[in-house]
Amino acid sequence: MKQYLILSFLLLGLSFCAGGNIKIKLNPDLSGNFSIYQKKIKNKTPSSIGLGSYLSPVSETELILRERTFQFKNITSVLPPGIRFVIYKEQGEDYSTFLITVDTSSLSPLLKTLEINKEEVLALVKEAKTRDDIYRFNNLAEHIQFEIFLPFNVKDVVFAESRTPGDWTARHDGGGKVVVNLPLASFWENEFQQTSIIVKFKE
Repeated sequence: MKQYLILSFLLLGLSFCAGGNIKIKLNPDLSGNFSIYQKKIKNKTPSSIGLGSYLSPVSETELILRERTFQFKNITSVLPPGIRFVIYKEQGEDYSTFLITVDTSSLSPLLKTLEINKEEVLALVKEAKTRDDIYRFNNLAEHIQFEIFLPFNVKDVVFAESRTPGDWTARHDGGGKVVVNLPLASFWENEFQQTSIIVKFKE
């Protein structure tokens, strides 16, 4: 009952954004899809539909996944808020470079685009850690995650500048899939003005 009262207080009349995921699917001609996934949790008035005798409705929580998808003709020409993409090949190198640069400052326009609010995220994460059902849904609330699917042979994925392992993740999951996790705490603390991720690949 105590946990229910705390959750009700935190969520009363509010919908909390539980972090944001960005998924990019790239075609060989550099066209593709750009998707934003937003996870939200909202407290609702309990449904009046009964569930049998001696069961009274107490609470109802709605978990929401919203997807917004956009198409592009060339990844290097799109300018989403706080993100830039460059593809180049150094003379004499066998591999090309896909450079992703993200504004990771406290004023990053990416935070506004993903509707991420510091107070709401911290309150939700604190409560979610006491409730296994919500925490499983919300396990990436403290990060912005990029999932990038490249139709190329990926050799390596690294941060251009040194970042704390564990908190910051840049890896190749095989099959051309690249995963990048950027901790929101670093954004809020204004730790780095920008962060670049280098993906080496062969066409």
